[in-house]
Amino acid sequence: MFGKLLHADLSSGSFSDHIVPEEVLRQYIGGKGLGIYLLDSLMEPGTGALDPGNVLMFLTGPFTGTTFPTSGRFVVVTKSPLTGMYVDSHAGGHFAKELRMSGYDGIIVTGKCDRPSYIWLDDGKAEIRKAEDLWGKTVDDTVTAVRDSTDPGARVAVIGPAGENLVPIATITIDSDSDKTRAGVAGRGGTGAVMGSKNLKAIAVKGIGSIQLLNESAFREQVTEIIKGINASDSIHTRRIVGTASLVESMSRTGILPTNNFQQGYFTPIYGLTSTNLRHYTKRDVACSNCPIVCGKVLEDEGHPVKVEYESIALLGSNNGIGKMPQLAKAVRVCNQLGLDSISAGVAVSFAMECRQRGILPDAPEFGDSEGQVGLLEDIAYRRGLGATLAKGVRAAAREIGEGTDHFAIHVKGMELPGYEPRATWGMALAYATSDRGGCHQRAWTVLGELDGLLPRFSTEGMALTVKSAQDERAAAYSLVVCDFAPYAQGRALACLKHVTGWDLSEEEYLLAGERIWNHIRLFNIREAGISRKDDTLPPRMFEDPLPMPPRGEHTVSLARKDFDRMLDEYYSLRDWDADGRPTEAALKRLGIRQRT
Repeated sequence: MFGKLLHADLSSGSFSDHIVPEEVLRQYIGGKGLGIYLLDSLMEPGTGALDPGNVLMFLTGPFTGTTFPTSGRFVVVTKSPLTGMYVDSHAGGHFAKELRMSGYDGIIVTGKCDRPSYIWLDDGKAEIRKAEDLWGKTVDDTVTAVRDSTDPGARVAVIGPAGENLVPIATITIDSDSDKTRAGVAGRGGTGAVMGSKNLKAIAVKGIGSIQLLNESAFREQVTEIIKGINASDSIHTRRIVGTASLVESMSRTGILPTNNFQQGYFTPIYGLTSTNLRHYTKRDVACSNCPIVCGKVLEDEGHPVKVEYESIALLGSNNGIGKMPQLAKAVRVCNQLGLDSISAGVAVSFAMECRQRGILPDAPEFGDSEGQVGLLEDIAYRRGLGATLAKGVRAAAREIGEGTDHFAIHVKGMELPGYEPRATWGMALAYATSDRGGCHQRAWTVLGELDGLLPRFSTEGMALTVKSAQDERAAAYSLVVCDFAPYAQGRALACLKHVTGWDLSEEEYLLAGERIWNHIRLFNIREAGISRKDDTLPPRMFEDPLPMPPRGEHTVSLARKDFDRMLDEYYSLRDWDADGRPTEAALKRLGIRQRT
């Protein structure tokens, strides 16, 4: 039965089992939802993100380890050192399946080791081992060393030097790009810094068990139909060939591709970053566990493998004036090996580049300076010079530098924006502003709906309902822990859930669980970070600067504050939140959420 977690108390060096009651699982499912329930239950209110009392969790979902397509993912949940809020950072690869095969559905980490250490979970048996000799090593070197001392087939979650140095945009990396199978990254929100604050360099897992299903034959029938639908999807065919880079051309052509720190929405030398050019440099394709999509594209930088995705192309490429795929691959490799979020790090570099452009930071690299970008990324990971300021994220950097730089510090609630310009896609403007972890595109992605005409572009009509509905549905899906890319009927997924766990959830109950999770996180963020309406907004640039549009920037578009406020008012009303963005007592009662003070 799903719900058995391993609790690692690093301060005492002890391990114990934590069994989640079935009533809680029916309400929160797993993954993201279980994460907010446990974080709120186990962490004392007001605990600092880098304090030993913060809780760091590696959580799977009911489908993890089964043959359900794209179920190889898992989620890291903690309090973010970047935003001070809840964060769930999702990763693919093969770690999650190995974790469940070891006999556990997740790991809860509390406390702090007295010296650098790592956890070795070998088929249900856990121990803490010394890691002084690993401290300071890059991701690949650490993965290799841990496997040498544990098992060659172990799956390893690891931090790089950025996590050791408590950089708030540090990642947790899963395995290595040098592996034949796909590596993963829990990239957003600084989870790697939390791991580093606990003197925890890595978690290695190896399991030989299996996942028990209540009705294996019925489950298999549903999975067969889901896979048929995936294989028949034209968008999946494209993704198999060029991965997420398939978006690059269309985003630039429609004014949505961030360029020069979001100063415009199109990149003129686009051909060096296109999906076909990425395909030219691709050495091999990789997939997560139990995934028929195979969207991972591995390139090489000086003979070293590196996986490149759309977000890295946008935020380390066009947004910084870098238009050559080999130069981009080098920057991505630096981020991957040192353990930096390529989105946040890319925006931090572009922020510095604009400061240079404006004469504020004359020693920062210029737009288009690929070697300067690589050097600055390294400085961020090691907190050297200007990198020490940028390592805190652009919100904190702008406060430190001053001189009006908050105008072009591109973040929401402290988290840097990803690769979709909000002035060119108003649904994303609202999605960013209301996201539960800060500037994030994965809570409600309206981009293609607006471009394909399913949603009116440059209009507020229907956007609040679209965003709210998508956020609830994704909150539920991320609690099952499945991928954004898999097209499947919701009813089939719930049928599979019944065949795995015995829970007979209706679609209404499933979406209600998503809404419950979303509101519970909102309460946590209000309590821990003081979040209110003032924070549900966008950077000043997005309201005050018109956006030059392709092909030559002769025409511009603008997002007026009054239009944004109209969407936000409607969104609050649909959520049953008060005028300041707090869930009403009626909403909490309907959702069965108990407030913790």
